[in-house]
Amino acid sequence: MYIYPIKNNMKKVIIVSYYWGNEDGVGRLRWRGLLKYLKGDGYYPIIFTKGKLNKEYKYDDHTIITNNGFDINSLFSKIFKTQFSEGVIDTSDSMFIKLFSWFRANIFFPDPRILWVRSSVRVLSEYIIKNKIKTIITTSPPHSMHLIGYKLKNITQIKWVADFRDPYISWDLLLNMKPNYLSKIIHKYYQNIFLKNADKVVVTNSSLKKEFESIISNSKLKSISNGSNLKFRDDIKSNNFIISYFGLINKLRDPKIFLYAIEEQLQNDNFFKSNFRLNFYGNIQKSTLNYIKNSELLSPVFNHSTNVDYKEINNLISESSILLLLLNNSKNQNTTPIKIFDYLVSGKQILTLGNYQNYDVDYLLKKYKRKSRCSYSNKSKIKEIVVSAFLDFKKSKNNLIKADYTKLKFKNKADEYKKVISSL
Repeated sequence: MYIYPIKNNMKKVIIVSYYWGNEDGVGRLRWRGLLKYLKGDGYYPIIFTKGKLNKEYKYDDHTIITNNGFDINSLFSKIFKTQFSEGVIDTSDSMFIKLFSWFRANIFFPDPRILWVRSSVRVLSEYIIKNKIKTIITTSPPHSMHLIGYKLKNITQIKWVADFRDPYISWDLLLNMKPNYLSKIIHKYYQNIFLKNADKVVVTNSSLKKEFESIISNSKLKSISNGSNLKFRDDIKSNNFIISYFGLINKLRDPKIFLYAIEEQLQNDNFFKSNFRLNFYGNIQKSTLNYIKNSELLSPVFNHSTNVDYKEINNLISESSILLLLLNNSKNQNTTPIKIFDYLVSGKQILTLGNYQNYDVDYLLKKYKRKSRCSYSNKSKIKEIVVSAFLDFKKSKNNLIKADYTKLKFKNKADEYKKVISSL
């Protein structure tokens, strides 16, 4: 365990975030965005996270406590040679991998990171008492982070905010792991324990808020979405017509019809073919990568990078002509992709694919004058949007969409979070 020095003239708040060491992880991006405006305004953040952080990271404006612990999930991923721990549920996963996912959902509650809970509670309970900490925020997934908050509240009587970046029992990622009837009961038990014992519950999606309102009072709930801290420049341009996607591609977000549409356009329009580039940034399922690799049309124009520094995203988005947004292809639309906020504030056109209504996403697209969502299978609509943007590109038209994006900035979200903390 390594502890940076604490400043004593501010209200100290512990934030439990398992994925803090993941530079591009959603949990880190959300809380780095919020911390930028929380710290220095009466609050002193103390991050509690897994493992040792890279020595290149210098956080002289807040404390970091790291706790090493056994992570069976990472061990399984190495044994089974899968990216499941990153959410890459492949369309072509073998029965062996499917068995592994079933094992995760039906043996470990709330999830495999529960093996990190006991030592974390021991370290934090001593730290909270010694330093007289009054507030803790646990952010999930993994949802076992809330188990840490629950246990610490019982031990120290600390004020506890449970921050749900994603749903729990209605999370399509969990449901895809096929929890059985008994497992669903146990997962529901843990979810209700967290919701009922937390002093405040924060969610990032209005549909999830409505779902939780059937369990706890509305006064305990607050919806605070993710946001963006990126500042875009309109003088960064590319000589190519670029469609870029940032994030995860798995069986719940399979863009095969989109790829068919692009192939057809490449086949029928030589000028489009000579100017087009397709860029994917993030963890991509093997079936999608193999399809592109084996395509004579797509392979020459395709670029893929798994790891992209968040600072580079500004330029990569700025040089793009269209930004691809893939919603999970499931009925439970109670999450809002964090990338939509960066997409929107960039002023770029967005091609959104999703078969089911997502109230928050549809609202944001309409409010900020973007194309409405179209289904994954609507190849003609996909081509129409792409061709329309390409015509603007040929005419050198600047199609940036001007709007007031203030409410999408993390500064606005941090102001909302301050009200939650101050109400405890």
